[in-house]
Amino acid sequence: MYRTVAQIDSAINILSSWFPHLFTRVALPEASVQGRPVYALRVRAGSGTGRRGVLIVGGTHARELMNPDAIIELAIDLLLSYSNGTNIRYGGKTFTADDVKLILEAMDIWLLPCVNPDGRHHVMTVDDMWRKNRRDNPGTPCDGVDLNRNADLVWGVAQGQTSCSPCADIYCGPSAFSEPETRNVKHILDSERIVSFVDVHSFSELVLYPWGHAPTQSTDPSQRFTGLPTGTCTASIPSTYAEYMHPRDVQRFRTVAGRIVADIAAVRGRRYTAQTSYALYPTTGTQGDYAYSRHIANSSLRKTYGFTFETGPNTGNAAESFHPTDPTLVKRDAKAAMLALLQQSVCAIELIGLRLFAGDAEAAALRTIRDDLLATTVAGREWIALFERAQFALLSAAMRDAKLLAGTGEVIRVAARSAGNRNAVFGEADSRRAISLLKSLRAKVKIPALQRDLDAVGDRIGQLTGRRVQQVIESLMKNKPGTGRKAPGARRRRRTKKRA
Repeated sequence: MYRTVAQIDSAINILSSWFPHLFTRVALPEASVQGRPVYALRVRAGSGTGRRGVLIVGGTHARELMNPDAIIELAIDLLLSYSNGTNIRYGGKTFTADDVKLILEAMDIWLLPCVNPDGRHHVMTVDDMWRKNRRDNPGTPCDGVDLNRNADLVWGVAQGQTSCSPCADIYCGPSAFSEPETRNVKHILDSERIVSFVDVHSFSELVLYPWGHAPTQSTDPSQRFTGLPTGTCTASIPSTYAEYMHPRDVQRFRTVAGRIVADIAAVRGRRYTAQTSYALYPTTGTQGDYAYSRHIANSSLRKTYGFTFETGPNTGNAAESFHPTDPTLVKRDAKAAMLALLQQSVCAIELIGLRLFAGDAEAAALRTIRDDLLATTVAGREWIALFERAQFALLSAAMRDAKLLAGTGEVIRVAARSAGNRNAVFGEADSRRAISLLKSLRAKVKIPALQRDLDAVGDRIGQLTGRRVQQVIESLMKNKPGTGRKAPGARRRRRTKKRA
């Protein structure tokens, strides 16, 4: 029922050999502890360099057999959809052919189905509840390191579900990144432009995000993991300690996790819970937290939003929960979750900029407004959230219509130019152009919630016409979507409609 390590490797080889326009097999730098080669699969369509990337890994814990299979099957689903122009349907959730085309042509998707091939082989031939890799721990009768405690984030602190005992299932290893399997994951993060990461585990029906070693807070930036003791195997994190996260990132994690949970529920009604990893139990050295922490520990590194999925329910029987007799339905949930993350990782402004403009200047100017100004206030972050939840559907509509795409690009260009001149006036011509674009987009998308978001943007444009760009930005930072005085034109339009 479940694929062996050899069958997973064969699937990767077949996909890359038969469909090289979509798949590339990449041998990772290090073999496993027992000498097995470890392969990743890059999935992409179209051209372009330096594209955004998403890294999806599975099989970190050996006994969680269904997730590597789900990742391989996701690759096959993407192939069939892109090649045939067909939708992907998982129960009640549909990802359209246009959705898939946009994802594959916008980003590089890195799939590492089986991080831990030695452990998987051991589970399928010797011990079906084995969790760790197969390292020999010298001086002890015990083998293995928990690969999801081995990353360089508060490593070696025996906090909650982390142990320094070589015989424990949650043994963190002799040093951070002591294991070749975890170094392979780090290699991809180091080498590629990974903006989102997920480590797919089982079980408990959860979508987890940082932090795992302490509660999260957004008021005291001095509380950073970089100041915590590591590697001692004796110290613990004080119970009063809470790890800082910028409010913008808290919002981003919650928004993306919420979308993932909603798309899983659409498959067959399973209600996953989105929460911090700490809310499940305290841990240190996990891969999802490490992926996100990198840009904090080293400001020269890019930011990667790191998640962990816990697929499938607790059935009351551990073996059946980790590797159910029939995992078909759980794998559908998992694939919907992975596709939802892929959708949420596309950046509309960046993609349109690469398609229509020379360089990244427009996207960079708008990112500055978003991250340095809007992200600093509650109202500003709500405007960011509005855009992020709407952007994929709007981008998908624009990419199907050359005229609409060009119009969207022109609005972005004007906005980016204005961002560099705060004393410029947001004039009538700019307002008319933006409102015309919103009307065209509204006609293309039939999702009521998205139409309401577009209406909120249109109302605010009407209110801000004639103001200086600096005043526009300040208004967005102060007033949430749906608040403030309605534009006179908007009120008149509504009254006319009622009389008709």
